[in-house]
This record gives sequence, structure tokens and C-alpha cells, in this order.
Amino acid sequence: MQVDKVNVIYTPLHISRKDWGIIALAFLLSRIIFYAIGYFGAMHYNVETDQIGQVTFLNSIETDVWNVFCQFDCAWFKSIADIGYDTYPHGLTTGHAANWAFFPLFPILGHYIGELLGVPSLYGFYVIANISSFAMLPLFFLCLRQLGQELDVARFGVWMLAFSPYTVYFIAPYTESLFMALTMAVFLFSYRHEWFWVAVAGMVMTAARNLGVMIVFSVIILALQAYGWREFLKFSGRSCRVILAIWCIPLVMFCYMFYMYYHVGDAFAFKNIQLAWGRLFDNPFEYWIAGFETGGRKIYLSIMIVIGWALNIYLFKQKRYAEALFMLICTFVPLVTGTNAIPRYLFGLYPTSLAIVMIARNRPNLRPALLVISALLSSYFVIAWVNAKFFTV
Repeated sequence: MQVDKVNVIYTPLHISRKDWGIIALAFLLSRIIFYAIGYFGAMHYNVETDQIGQVTFLNSIETDVWNVFCQFDCAWFKSIADIGYDTYPHGLTTGHAANWAFFPLFPILGHYIGELLGVPSLYGFYVIANISSFAMLPLFFLCLRQLGQELDVARFGVWMLAFSPYTVYFIAPYTESLFMALTMAVFLFSYRHEWFWVAVAGMVMTAARNLGVMIVFSVIILALQAYGWREFLKFSGRSCRVILAIWCIPLVMFCYMFYMYYHVGDAFAFKNIQLAWGRLFDNPFEYWIAGFETGGRKIYLSIMIVIGWALNIYLFKQKRYAEALFMLICTFVPLVTGTNAIPRYLFGLYPTSLAIVMIARNRPNLRPALLVISALLSSYFVIAWVNAKFFTV
């Protein structure tokens, strides 16, 4: 397959004072709005409580805001941070689940940040989520500029990412913001051929989530686009640096597998324990079609899969092969085991945001509408999340 070589800007990337102001404003505004919506949404719209019609401002501000956003997998992260990895399955109503499915970076960081600040690990998770969420914005801005996008497009990208339809995953104590920031770092360093930092960011990324290791294929594509395959046959200095970076990225996964083998006797425990959540390897297209037949939230999930495929195809048509392949892998692998959490996996990816911005780059009149719709959807999902509606997981 013949691919176009990537134009690389070797001059230092720059973020002006004005753009830093835009980034800070987008971050602060989005966090204030969505944390407030989620917090008061949990107080006023939770139909499973007896607080409806009885909530006052005083008892609202006395409620623990931190636990409001700690839903679903958050409990597993806390168990790793506070106790460590399980020695045997015991979780869920069936007693067959364990926290082996979750990679160590996020809970370990939360544990040590909590110790450093003298607070529970949950607070440490919020520190990580928000620092990572902030880091995403300048990284996305730089990625867009690196790819030759105009300044107004990059600024739109910052606002679009800050008010993403699934911002809830970036403000909750979840791994999404950390994974997204690290993904952007790997791509940005790859665009600029800074292979040492590709290796560093890639290893940290793999420690955050198992699918992080799949970034190696995108790194290979970007390196081939930049140097050509003949460069690798000659084993030149440049190609050797790329190869070394590619070899380094999976090392963290191998270390985790080694730990799992000696801890519970199964190097693939992080994969095998998925059975406890009903994740069975099967035909992904059958899961997708079954969603339309089942109805309810499954229709929503199947529709989101179609949207994901459409964005993926768009990236391929735009010759963004590295980004498109990473997006395909990171959405297709979870789909092999079911449709649950597909929106989370889809909108927690850098290529998804890149595709949306690229679609709107030549349509300035479309951008305000996209931003408004995105913010409205995000508000809806935030309220659903804090009220533990399972379709948001």
C-alpha cells in the first residue's frame, strides 16, 4: 500500500499567551459547569432517593461531592489503591470478579498522591483526572497545529474537547483522561520523530490500560510514512531508534503479566477475569446486530458503534492511517466481547476527537452548533452518570 509521507514541522511548537488563556478558560468553565450539573443533578433527580422536593441549598452543599462521581469501575480502582490486587475472585453479586482487569498506573498514582496529600486515594484519582484533563487541551492543540490545521481550527478543537459529549469520563475518577493525554503525547512525539519520548510516553500509556500497547502499530505506520521501508532494511540510526521505541512500549504489559503470574498463577488474568462481567469472545457483528434486536440501551450502543465506524472510515479516507488504525483496534477489540462501554472506549480516544474537528475544519458555521449539541449531550450524560444509569458505563 502506497502512503503519503507525513509533513513534519521541525520548528518548535508554540502556544501563545492568548491560546493558553483560551485553554485555561475552556478547562475551568467546563469543569465548573459539569461538576455543578452532576452534583446538583444527583441531589435533585435521583428517583431512588427520598430527597425529591426536600433538597435545600444547605443540605446540598453538605453532601460529599467526591462520592457522587465515583461510579461503577471507580470502586475497583479504590480497591487496588487501598488494598492491592486481589488474591482470588470475590466481587460482583456472583463473587467471580476481581480487580485484575485494571492496569496499575491510575490506582497506584492515586494511592501515592493520597498519601502525599494526607487524603483518601479517591481524592488522588480526582487530582490525576483533572491534571490529565487539563493536559489534554494543550496536547490536542499542539497535535492539530502539528498536522497543519489553522489556528482557529485548533482553538475550536480545544473547546470541543473540553465540552466533549462524554466529558463525564474526563471529570470522574476514571482512567480516560490519563489515557487520552498519554495517547496524544505518543502521537505528537511520533509526528515530530522524537522516538525516545515516544518510548517513554508509550510505556506509561500501556501502564494505564491494556489497549495502550496497541499504539505500536500507529508508531510503525508514522515511522514508515516518514522514512520509508527501505530505511528499516538498512538498519540506520533513525530506524533503530524507532525499533527500540516499539520494543519498549510493551515492556510494562509484560511486567504486569509477570506479576499476575506470580500473584495469582495466570499471566492473562486481566483478560480471563472479563468473563465475570459477561464478556464472552464472539462475533462482534452479531453483538452489534443483536443490539438493534434487543432494544433499550442496546439500540443506543449499536447506534454509537455505527457513528464510530463512520468516523473511522472518515479518518482512513483522509489518509490518517495511523490514527484510524488505532481507533479501529481500540473499539473493535472491546466489541469482540460485547457492546457495553463502547461510547466510553470511542470518545476516550484521540482519533475520535481528531475526526470530529477535521470534519468541522472547513465548516465554520457548523462549529457553534456542534459545540452546543456536544455540551447539551454531555450535561445529560453527567446527570445519568451520577445517578448510576448503567447505559453510561
